[in-house]
Amino acid sequence: RAWTASSCDRIRKSEAPAAMLFALPLELPSPMVLQRLCLFVLLPLTGHVSGLDEQCKDPLFETHWYGKVGYATRLGGHIQEMNSISTVKTGLTLCPQYNGKASCCSEEFEREQQIYYDYFRNDIFPSKLQRISVHEQSVRDVMNTAGYTAAMQVEREQLELALERFNPVLHPSVNGECFRTLLTYAAGMSCFACRSDWFAYVTQESGQVLRVHVHPSVCMELWSECEVFGEAAANLKQALLDSALAKQAKKQVEDLDMFEDQQSLCGWLHDSVALHPFRKPSEAEREAARRGGGGGEDDEEEELGRRLKQDRNETERRRLQQDEPQEGEVGEDGFAVHRGEIDVLLEGRLSAFDRSWQGAHSSAKPGSANARWLARWAVLALACLAASPCSASAGRLERGA
Repeated sequence: RAWTASSCDRIRKSEAPAAMLFALPLELPSPMVLQRLCLFVLLPLTGHVSGLDEQCKDPLFETHWYGKVGYATRLGGHIQEMNSISTVKTGLTLCPQYNGKASCCSEEFEREQQIYYDYFRNDIFPSKLQRISVHEQSVRDVMNTAGYTAAMQVEREQLELALERFNPVLHPSVNGECFRTLLTYAAGMSCFACRSDWFAYVTQESGQVLRVHVHPSVCMELWSECEVFGEAAANLKQALLDSALAKQAKKQVEDLDMFEDQQSLCGWLHDSVALHPFRKPSEAEREAARRGGGGGEDDEEEELGRRLKQDRNETERRRLQQDEPQEGEVGEDGFAVHRGEIDVLLEGRLSAFDRSWQGAHSSAKPGSANARWLARWAVLALACLAASPCSASAGRLERGA
């Protein structure tokens, strides 16, 4: 109001600009009428400018708002900011679905998107599997204790079963598809920063985002990709609870309850990723990821499957950009929309983030069970050399294998 009033005062005091403005061969209106006329014309414009200013002010990315106080002199380098208002760009590489559309992303801001996405890919998600691997080794170390030596046979068998349950949880053939989908979710939320209509997809209170409205199909797809891993995690949890010896492990059990069912998984991802897409890993997550070397090596079959999946995603992306948009795909503006509910996984698949998953190092591999059976054969062979014939017991062992 102060701005419009001062503008009107300047027009009122300068008769020539005022005459040019109204282009009327009549006498100028009285000062009071002219000032009211200016307010009537200019006040709606100020509201429109305010609306533009809010387009790139998503609270989820507040640390990267344009003109954030104090960031221009930030030690250690200037943070790359979002656009001040939605702007059309044509050189976006990480979220190319926003090229040619008014968005809040820029080529410079993509550096920040890559940094925070890499936190999920290299530290946050791998650290969870790496902590499981550390716990597995701690459970295995129980076999070297006096408690294991004095334990009954049934207790030893329960411990061995618990160790076996680690294998599927830690193997890429089981966790690969699930964690690749988690990375797709993180990629989609990173691209959510580009949306200038972000406020249509969130619930806010006092300037804070309380909920991101994710389409229900996202939760169903997440569970579809993670159900096998969730079952393996549940079996591991139960085996650890059943084993008295496993409870003697010195390392803490990793929480996998978020993989129990669809609702738990979707809620966990919403709270840990959707509400915090630009979060940094904790020191514990960094250390765990470093112990794992940033991920294990996949076999050739796993690598081939990943490349084929990437090819299918690229084909799907081109099809979605060319075909007539359907519900759940790309809307008329080129964005993945669901009437106020965002398809985060589609946004992630349309992105160019590296969503390949490399697993985590583990001493529990699919072949470890065979190795233990070979060790038992070796022990049995030594016993046979030192004692009586043992063909019958060897036959029983072979049938058990």
